[in-house]
Amino acid sequence: MLGEFDFHLLQVQYIKAAMDQLPTFQPLAMTPAQMQTEYDNGVTVRTSFQGKLAALNLARGDMYEKLQDGHQTAIGVYGVMKTRYRKDPGALEAITKLPTKDQTVEETTIRMEAMTSLWGQLPLDPNVTPPAQLVPWPGMTKAAFDTKLTALKTAQSAFVTAVEDFEMDEGDLHAKDAHLADLAVAALAEGRAQFNNGTAQREVIDSIPTTPASQAPNQAVISVATSPAASQAHLEFDALHATSFDVLHKGPSDTEFTNVADDIIEKVYNANGLAPGNHEYKIIGQNSRGNGPESAVSTIAVA
Repeated sequence: MLGEFDFHLLQVQYIKAAMDQLPTFQPLAMTPAQMQTEYDNGVTVRTSFQGKLAALNLARGDMYEKLQDGHQTAIGVYGVMKTRYRKDPGALEAITKLPTKDQTVEETTIRMEAMTSLWGQLPLDPNVTPPAQLVPWPGMTKAAFDTKLTALKTAQSAFVTAVEDFEMDEGDLHAKDAHLADLAVAALAEGRAQFNNGTAQREVIDSIPTTPASQAPNQAVISVATSPAASQAHLEFDALHATSFDVLHKGPSDTEFTNVADDIIEKVYNANGLAPGNHEYKIIGQNSRGNGPESAVSTIAVA
């Protein structure tokens, strides 16, 4: 799902770059600023979807953790109940009628509810002096058991809410994806109609990708790495199958590389205001299939 969405986002990014290069290219009578807003809105929808997906996965994990805890506790308490009341026919009969086949959250909840209901009605435990309410093992009081039951119910409720929130954002993602795909098709159609084959303008339009990548990018290659003037760096690079690039930089006083350009579609990077010394750069090619291998490090001596 996100792969297709990311491809349509990429198309819009390319269309915006084409509009910047070709002032007369105004698909659907839009300005470059409006096209940028379309891209930004798409990123917002994508970010929200990813957040709701992460919240859903966390809620699911928490619910299953509480499920396993409740299930194992119920097994233990049930076994102790049968042992402690083995000489009380009435209590033992009630205990043996408790549900014991549980795998789902709903089944374990029903089992624990039945157990806590019976627990409160059982005779005092005759194995302790003085007789008192059953405590299967130290710390496992009825109140502690009820706390586990409540935790399971709360986790299930949180999971249901997370599912509903996720489905809302998934719907928004589908709607935005259809909108971006339609926008890209219309923009490409207008560009091809406006500019003839063989012209420089048509080359810009034809550089807009029309199909998702079939494989991840090859390793990026930096072909030019120079310092054209004091405090400046200039890079040129490419990677087969890449549609965008990240630029990583490590300055003279840095211990690690940091990302200085994210998801750019230009195959050129310029930096200004650099401190004197050796500056190292790496490039990572990207497309809708993922990231390619990092390029070899290129070092630029900046005066």
